[in-house]
Amino acid sequence: MSINDIVDFYRKYDSCIKKSTVSWRIIALVNNGIIQRVGRGKYELGKQKEFTPLISKEIEHLYSKLKEEYPFLDISIWSTKWITQWMLHIPSSYKTIIEVEKGSEENVFYFLSDIQDNVFLNPSKDILNKYANTSEPIIIVKNLVTGSPLQMIEKVQIPSIEKILVDLILDDELYSAYQGRDLVSIIENAYEYNTINKDKLLRYAKRRTKGMRLEQFITKIRKNDIS
Repeated sequence: MSINDIVDFYRKYDSCIKKSTVSWRIIALVNNGIIQRVGRGKYELGKQKEFTPLISKEIEHLYSKLKEEYPFLDISIWSTKWITQWMLHIPSSYKTIIEVEKGSEENVFYFLSDIQDNVFLNPSKDILNKYANTSEPIIIVKNLVTGSPLQMIEKVQIPSIEKILVDLILDDELYSAYQGRDLVSIIENAYEYNTINKDKLLRYAKRRTKGMRLEQFITKIRKNDIS
């Protein structure tokens, strides 16, 4: 529902109520967990549920090492372990995804390769199948799309849930273990346990020039109309 829908609701009981008054009531409703923001000027019933994954010591240490070496570089990090709770089948290995500003990927890759094993730069599915040691953590370095939705958790910059969902859908080769019915399950559970900001999701998808395809895909899943 939009702000105008909420205004219309209140005006059924008080035809003279001002829009500014309704705006303050909306803030109170959000703060009290009655409604949640799902986009700019868009709301749904229910409490706001923020995506707050557990930041492991390994992720925290790796991020700290990178920021120590590249203090002014925009860096995002996350682990595919965060989404396995929403899957039907648990993968045999996990990936740590490190995204950095365009043009710095190689430098970060070589730096990590000196201190870590199993590090790959923009790998194809074939490269990972041939050379990745699945008994050890797999670290992937790739380009951070400008304007990607990010957030800070415990002083570690991670992607928002909206970005993770978009990347899982569009980068189907890199995330081949998370496709099919598992992808459907991830998306359904992500919406169940988190507040998904549709505007943020579509804005990022459009930056990747896949806005319409992604919206249609998610709409089909949420209507239970996908095989």
